[in-house]
Amino acid sequence: MRLYHFGWMIVLVAASRLGAEPVKFNEITPLLEKYCVSCHSGDQPKADMNLLFTDESQVKRLVVQDRGFFTSVVKELSNKQMPPARARIKPTDAERELLIDWININVLGLDCASSEPNPGRFVVRRLNNREYANTLRDLLYLPDDWDAAADFPADDRGAGFDNNGDTLTISPVLIEHYLAAAEKAVSFALNLNPKEVRRDATLPSRSKLNAPGARFKEDFANRQGKVRLNVEAFAPRAWRRPVTTEEIDELMRFASLSFTHDGESFDKATGLAIRAAIMSPNFLFRMERDPNADGSGKPYQINEFELASRLSYFLWASMPDDELFEQARQKTLRENLEAQLKRMLADPRSMSLTKDFLGQWLEIRSIEKNPNCPPELLKAMKGETEHFFNYIIKEDRSIMEFLDADYTFVNETLANHYGMLDIVGEEFQKVPIDPEKRGGIFTQASFLTITAKPLEVKGTAATLRTSPVNRGKWIVENIFDQTIPPPPPNVPSLLDDGHELKGTMRQIFEQHRADPTCAGCHARMDPYGFALENYDGFGAWRTQDNKVEVDPSGEIDGKTFKTAREFRTILASRKADFRRALVTKLMGYSLGRGIEEFDKCAIDEICAAVEKDGDKFSSLMLNLVKSYPFQHARGSVMKKD
Repeated sequence: MRLYHFGWMIVLVAASRLGAEPVKFNEITPLLEKYCVSCHSGDQPKADMNLLFTDESQVKRLVVQDRGFFTSVVKELSNKQMPPARARIKPTDAERELLIDWININVLGLDCASSEPNPGRFVVRRLNNREYANTLRDLLYLPDDWDAAADFPADDRGAGFDNNGDTLTISPVLIEHYLAAAEKAVSFALNLNPKEVRRDATLPSRSKLNAPGARFKEDFANRQGKVRLNVEAFAPRAWRRPVTTEEIDELMRFASLSFTHDGESFDKATGLAIRAAIMSPNFLFRMERDPNADGSGKPYQINEFELASRLSYFLWASMPDDELFEQARQKTLRENLEAQLKRMLADPRSMSLTKDFLGQWLEIRSIEKNPNCPPELLKAMKGETEHFFNYIIKEDRSIMEFLDADYTFVNETLANHYGMLDIVGEEFQKVPIDPEKRGGIFTQASFLTITAKPLEVKGTAATLRTSPVNRGKWIVENIFDQTIPPPPPNVPSLLDDGHELKGTMRQIFEQHRADPTCAGCHARMDPYGFALENYDGFGAWRTQDNKVEVDPSGEIDGKTFKTAREFRTILASRKADFRRALVTKLMGYSLGRGIEEFDKCAIDEICAAVEKDGDKFSSLMLNLVKSYPFQHARGSVMKKD
């Protein structure tokens, strides 16, 4: 794999001149010759990227072979990483924009004003473990603590999230778990006291079916009729769409089989039919049907039931509720989207957005497994970040508060860790913070701890040391969505072999990264990490490291800083970069797929709308769910013989 190839991960940061005329090639060649070909030409071009083109037809041939080549060039130009910081001359912003326009419009054909929108192909994907457990619980009205997937094999992650359709495979082992989970859950639901669980909506009790005036008599034929009524009520909710008579007939075969083998047992017949529905691909997978049966691959607007599922799995990681189903049946969901979004974000189930999206985006979901820190402190660290994110959602705050804020959430455990006084109890409280020390997610202990590394010194217990590289890489990739290539092979790591480290961690790393083959990438990451050296491996504030004064100063994009607060000010000024990165992350999570080149146009539109609305979280969510990719899909192209 070439260094410039980023696979699915294509993020075009700089704005292009939407709808502009194609750029003339003779405007581009002088720029390439002036800024690029000295490094990117010859038999061994840097990063295997040859930018010496004699004519535009050569470019067209290359883009057919490898579009990733050009998307990586755009990415590097947009992030101002090409030419590198040490280059003697650099293009102006206008020249960068011209190069980006040339690639987007001329080469990749991404002219947002005139090109036909491409929503991307919908990936048929199974429910991930959390979605499965939540859906089964909501479908059968199981207790809140019922986790049907507790012992399932872990889901793989793709594009940063475990709801990515490309990685959600299925195996014989997982099918065995599905069978066991379905049997246990259905048996529990059918035998619960109706007062303890709201099963009447889908599983009417005998007393209800046999009430005075009921049209059924207690005979074998009418027992089958009762089962069918249950199945007709249950299947549309389980499969999250209307069902046909033929599909109900197929499920009733299982009820008939139960009657044959178990006699006239109403519960067993109902249970077997329901288990069959739960084991069906219609339940286990999220499927959207292409209305174009000609295999042309045309884009189409998803129907309202499919829209209801997209919304519910995005916000709740579970099935639609009765109100969403009713809106879909009435075909009014799309016109009431804003009201439904507001309702769904206010629902306790939206905590899934915090647990699942935030937990994976910021990589804190598994922080409590860290063996080097007391469990109660790890839980408090995670709680701070979750409460912070949830507050931004519920109070509709600006997303820019992620970068810098004058408040946070602590309980007594975390307050003691931070050196805050007068905080009592384990309930989280919103508190003001010292702006010289903290502000935004970069200064929260959860991030600072997960990016630290174990350090074991002879004769002492294991602890954590800071890692400027880890912290810098985390910010560059997770917050600004820029890709750092892996280190070259055979580069020695900083060893923690029990010897005493001399000097500050900054001094040690600056010696370690002296190798010129490493300097380029480290120059992109390390200033972010060095700026956070006032925080130890567990995120507590410090002024010394190894009895030497901490030096948090540095330079990012030509802007210098001396303190952690000045560093945060620089990051907070990068609103456009962060806005785009967060939109990109949320879009990938909401669609359950990686972001593609053609998503650039929709991302441009969402970013512009969110900026206009003052970066409110509600604007981000509303514009995302109203976007073309969220509301549409593209059918598969049928290959002709």
